[in-house]
Amino acid sequence: MATELVGKPTNGTQFGFAQIMSESAEVADAYDALFGALRLARPLASGNLILVTSTEPGEGKTTVSSCLAITASLAGQTALLIDGDLRRSSLAAAVGSTDTVGLIEILLGEAEAAEAIHPVTALADSPQAGVVSFMAGGRKSPIFLGAVDWSKARTTLRSISQAFGIVFLDSPPVLAANDALLFASIVDAVVLVVGTGNANLDRIRRAKEQLDATGTPIIGAVLNRFEPKVHGPSNQPYRGYYRRSRT
Repeated sequence: MATELVGKPTNGTQFGFAQIMSESAEVADAYDALFGALRLARPLASGNLILVTSTEPGEGKTTVSSCLAITASLAGQTALLIDGDLRRSSLAAAVGSTDTVGLIEILLGEAEAAEAIHPVTALADSPQAGVVSFMAGGRKSPIFLGAVDWSKARTTLRSISQAFGIVFLDSPPVLAANDALLFASIVDAVVLVVGTGNANLDRIRRAKEQLDATGTPIIGAVLNRFEPKVHGPSNQPYRGYYRRSRT
């Protein structure tokens, strides 16, 4: 059971990214569809550890990984969200975590999983409130990644992930740091987030080629921050269907 690995709650009362889910039924439904598609992906038949990354900074990978973890929790899954961005993390602030023990300490064998995994309330005001387990990044310096034995790291993360229904690892962008490729080599699958406003086809191709070289399959790409007025007609013509009932 996942609860065997979960330590004391964090200081936060609600996941900071949860507001995105609670304010828009259309957005919540889109994440439901994305989560369902991920669960049906063939590479996840033998695992449940998904890396969420992007081509470059500012494309929304942290938002996507967080909302996927919340969606999984609301769907009844035991979800774990891991902060793998040791350079510019925003997850710790979103969950109210002040943890100094996290992923890097686990990978270096300096701490046990139960010391680093804590439950965070996903939607405090929802009758379907779920709980997302969270693991901080730990010491915020990429220099420690050079000391990691990645064959052992794969075994360690797989062991942890077996206690959860699904695990999302948020990493730095592929073209901004080598960290994403290191993490990609030890997960089951990759989701690549592309920000519509700053998407560059050549850079996307280069990021995909680098991820492909790790041997881990990319099971999907998320076109994030799509604005119909700017980027053209949406593939979702039924926006009115998502309007909440007044009754």
